[in-house]
Amino acid sequence: MLHRLLHRVIRPALALPPLHFWKAWLAATLWVGAVLNLPTWWERLHTLWWVTPGAWKLAGPLGELALTLGTTGLLLAFAHLCGRWGLRLVGVFLVMASAVAAYYMVRFKVVIGHGVLNAVFTTDHDLSAEIVDHWTALWVLCLGVLPSVWLWRHARQPGLLSGWRLPGWGRAALLVMLSSLLLLLLGQSTLSQARKALRGVTGPETNLIGVAAHSYLPSNWIAGTGMVVGSRVRQARDDARLVHPSRQHRYLPATPLDDTVVVLVIGETTRSDRLGLLGHTRDTTPHMRQAQHLAAFAGWSCDTATKLSLACMFVRPQGIQVGKPGQPDRILEDNVFSVYKHLGFSIELFAMQSEAGFYTKVRPDAFKLREVIAAQPENLDKRLDDRLLVPEVAQSLARHPAGKGPHLVVLHTKGSHAVYSQRYPSDFARWTPECKSSGDFCRVDELLNAFDNSVLFVDQVLHELRGTLAGRKALMVWVPDHGESIDENRHFHATPRHIAPPEQRRVPLVFWASPQWMADAELARRYARLQAHAARAANLPPDTATYGHHNLFATLLGCIGVDSPDGGIAPELNLCH
Repeated sequence: MLHRLLHRVIRPALALPPLHFWKAWLAATLWVGAVLNLPTWWERLHTLWWVTPGAWKLAGPLGELALTLGTTGLLLAFAHLCGRWGLRLVGVFLVMASAVAAYYMVRFKVVIGHGVLNAVFTTDHDLSAEIVDHWTALWVLCLGVLPSVWLWRHARQPGLLSGWRLPGWGRAALLVMLSSLLLLLLGQSTLSQARKALRGVTGPETNLIGVAAHSYLPSNWIAGTGMVVGSRVRQARDDARLVHPSRQHRYLPATPLDDTVVVLVIGETTRSDRLGLLGHTRDTTPHMRQAQHLAAFAGWSCDTATKLSLACMFVRPQGIQVGKPGQPDRILEDNVFSVYKHLGFSIELFAMQSEAGFYTKVRPDAFKLREVIAAQPENLDKRLDDRLLVPEVAQSLARHPAGKGPHLVVLHTKGSHAVYSQRYPSDFARWTPECKSSGDFCRVDELLNAFDNSVLFVDQVLHELRGTLAGRKALMVWVPDHGESIDENRHFHATPRHIAPPEQRRVPLVFWASPQWMADAELARRYARLQAHAARAANLPPDTATYGHHNLFATLLGCIGVDSPDGGIAPELNLCH
């Protein structure tokens, strides 16, 4: 009886089909997930080896490899569910697209993300001619075309569903799916643990899974393509719903905009009363205090949470239907960035956060999120903080030299968000003891020490940003989204606006103009009015200030020399009026 059960049931159940049943899937998975990613994997291994403690030197890169193989294997396995044609078509497309992406990753050290994919989907034949040559063709032929031909010829087995009744085929299908899933889960688990080990190197906010997804094929170009498609769909939907100010009003420059550069820095959770420049007893803003042509206001945010403030702070107050207590505002008009686009500005956005919905509404020509910036080779051994935005601005300005047209750079920083001590390097810990962990019991003074240290680092980042603008006709604006309540062993915001304490809505508005900006008579005249407003504001008690986010739309246009003869810019809200 047992002998019969062994030969007729157990042995056939354990038997696997011949290799040709699943070799095409295995070969494609290894080729895309391992071979084409080898240069990236080796570079990350070499870099992380010197900064990662103990066993994580190898465990982290191996976790990334497992994650990549699991992702690729699952994609191909799901394609194979549709039959041999599913595996052929998806497999060939995956191999070809990944081979092309790998070429530019290796040759130009680019991170394949929204910016690169957005350029790919934009018709620019001159740019294509500059980056495609015989080496490109040879690379794609050897690493893309030839493997695709092999895959097409050997992917003959039936699909995972249609071949279910073939001997051993069900077990092969189960093995394919489970092995891919197990690799994926193993990679996620390893990187989740590695995140804790790397906390002192990259900061606790680093999403290692997200960094890996943007570093390796094929997830980087798939995610980038999804971001491009999603942003365009959302943009089309928003365009149909919102009223565009430039269609309702005329916006006319009073001075040429050709060489104009505007850098808008969106801060995070920074209170105006913690700035030495605005009356704080500690000198948390030494660089701002010494900067020429700098004007600062203590103002009010339009809301108390990031998403809510981003929705309202760049829209005309006339285009906002204020919500009832406890309800969000209804946005009826498009934001100031749509007017910048109408005026011919190119826009690039770099973010240390992931507010993708807002970034879409900025309508940037290119943007990079935190994980994309962290995945760049030059940043592999660097701390993930706001200072990484400085070289991004320098490169953006190099891509848009003077005379090429007006240019806007939007930055979204981490500022003073969450665990304040993780927002700045240890050498900026001027005030101690500081609260170092969200799990610690921290006194109010420890929380405020860490908060002030984070403001000190913000001051340094803004100082370095001003340095990148040397020689350009530039205006830089820094404005946080909201403030923060700080109490014994707790800090928080996002209290409903109608009951929020005032510190959750106290934010600074800081403007700086370059010498070249002040050399333009019209711009200098308008900026002098801004400085006069700031001088008067310095004498006002904090709770009586009337400046804030509601001034941004009019001021961001008025200060660059733009007027609206038919009411598109409210004079009373324009700080340069």
